[in-house]
Amino acid sequence: MQEALTAVADAQAMPAGGEQQQNAANAGDVAETELENNTEVVEGEEGEGEGEQLEPELADVEYEGKAYKLPPELKDALLRTADYTRKTQEVAEQRKSVEAKMAEAQANYQTSQEVIEARSVIHSIDSQLKQYENVNWQQFVNEDPMSAQASWIQYQQLQQQRGQVAQYLDKTQADLSEKAKLATENRLRETRAFAEKELTGWTPDLDNKITDFATKELGFERDSLRQQYTPQVYKTLYLAHIGHLALQKQTAAPKPSAPAAQPLNKVTARANPPPSGLDDRLSADEWLKRRQAQLAKRG
Repeated sequence: MQEALTAVADAQAMPAGGEQQQNAANAGDVAETELENNTEVVEGEEGEGEGEQLEPELADVEYEGKAYKLPPELKDALLRTADYTRKTQEVAEQRKSVEAKMAEAQANYQTSQEVIEARSVIHSIDSQLKQYENVNWQQFVNEDPMSAQASWIQYQQLQQQRGQVAQYLDKTQADLSEKAKLATENRLRETRAFAEKELTGWTPDLDNKITDFATKELGFERDSLRQQYTPQVYKTLYLAHIGHLALQKQTAAPKPSAPAAQPLNKVTARANPPPSGLDDRLSADEWLKRRQAQLAKRG
């Protein structure tokens, strides 16, 4: 009881400023409590947001005929790898093509050397056979049977050797001709494919015009030209043909015609002015009128 009375007395004795301070303290406690509650709510919402993270968008990628869904950064890496693989394959194919052409060139060179040697052998055999052209074998046998028999055997061997070498040359030359024919056909196909793809406005009719231009204007033989055709040579002839046509147009362009000569204006003699005053050339009536006019002015 005594404590309650003391508290009431203290409250009555407290100044007005102290009451305001107490109220402010109570308001601060309430604000702090609300801030803590709001913080808990925000943290709870953030926790829920972290639990609901959006999945990254995936990009459609095709690799070796199959479709995949990958993150964009992996798509770029895969495309770079595919591009590198493609370029590596192209380089490998080009290397194989070059190696094949080198091997073919080496084989052709070897064959050419063998052909040269074979022709040299035939030339040597022909020189030896020439020694037996005028031999009378019957007389030779009668005079010296042993020597005649040895010479006859050597003569037969030389003819046999020549036949074998000649057969080799015929077959080799036929093979070389066939290879050259195939190589020419391949170059022509390659050149045509290049022209259809790379040369603007190319048509078979334009091809005929280019060939005519090369033979008539540049002096090429048609068969020789076919042997030399490559994409580079054909493009050179194509550009030369275009330049030739441009020069022809410039030469054939009509020159501006000079304006036609205009006839000179005729200068006509100016008519004699009528005589003034009294003149003997006037008619009688005119002279009389003028005379009367003069007299009227004086009067």
